[in-house]
Amino acid sequence: MSGNRPQETSVFQRRSRLHQQWSHSMKVPIAQSILVLFSLSLFGRGLPHEQGVSATAAPPLNYRVGHFDLKDAILRDGIAELGSNSIDGLHLGLEEVPRDKIEQDPRPLSAHFSLHLDGSTVKEILDALCGSDSRYTWSVDGVSINIYPRSTIADPGYLLNLRLEKVALDRVPDPDQALSALSRRYPNEQIGYMQAGGDISYVEPWTVSFEHLAVRQFVNRLAEHMGSQSSWIWQGGRDERMFTFQKGGFQTRPTE
Repeated sequence: MSGNRPQETSVFQRRSRLHQQWSHSMKVPIAQSILVLFSLSLFGRGLPHEQGVSATAAPPLNYRVGHFDLKDAILRDGIAELGSNSIDGLHLGLEEVPRDKIEQDPRPLSAHFSLHLDGSTVKEILDALCGSDSRYTWSVDGVSINIYPRSTIADPGYLLNLRLEKVALDRVPDPDQALSALSRRYPNEQIGYMQAGGDISYVEPWTVSFEHLAVRQFVNRLAEHMGSQSSWIWQGGRDERMFTFQKGGFQTRPTE
C-alpha cells in the first residue's frame, strides 16, 4: 500500500496486514472520553477553511451523476457508489455509527434502502442517502465532504470533534503514518488503521504543520493530499475503531 516504513514503536504505528473484509479487527486501547471545548459551528454546512485548503476551493456539489442506482443497500454502499464515479475534486470522509463489536456485520444493524436517481447532483445524492438513513448527516469542510452520525454533533468527547491546537508532520509517506502524530496527542483514543488494498502513498514525503483545527479536519487534509479524489472511513466497534484511506472511492461488499 505504501513504500518502506520507518521503525515502528507503538501499537498505533503498527501496520496491520488485514484482509479487505470490513469485519476483520485490529485491537486498539479502549477509548477514554476527553472533554475538550469546541465550537459547534465548525460542523455545520460551510466550515471555516484551514491550512492547506484554498479559500476559493469547494467540493463538486453541483456535479451531475448520470445514473445512481442502489438496491437493498446501506449507507456505506451509497457512499462507496458515489466515490466510484470519476469526479475530479471529490473527497469523501465517512464515520460509521459504531457497532457493539467490530466483528458484527453492519448490514443487519443498518437501514436498508434502494435509490434510482438520474442526473442528480452530488448534493442531491448526499441528501437522498442521509434521508434514507436518518442516523447520518453531512457537511462540507473546505474541499472535503464529511458524512457522520447526527448523534456526534454535540458530543465534545467524540474523537473527530476534538481540537488540535498545533500538529506538525515531518516527511510522512502516507496518511496512515501521519496518524502517529494524532495518536501521540490523544494516546487513549482509537487511532488504529487498516489496509484495504491499493497505493495510498504521497507523491513525496510530506512536511507540513496545522493549527487550530478539529481532528476531522486534520484527517481530511491527510486524505486530500493523496490526490484529486480520495476517501476515508472510520469504522468498527465501540471499543475498537480504525481508519482506512483510499485514493478514489473505498470498496464495500456487494449487497447480498
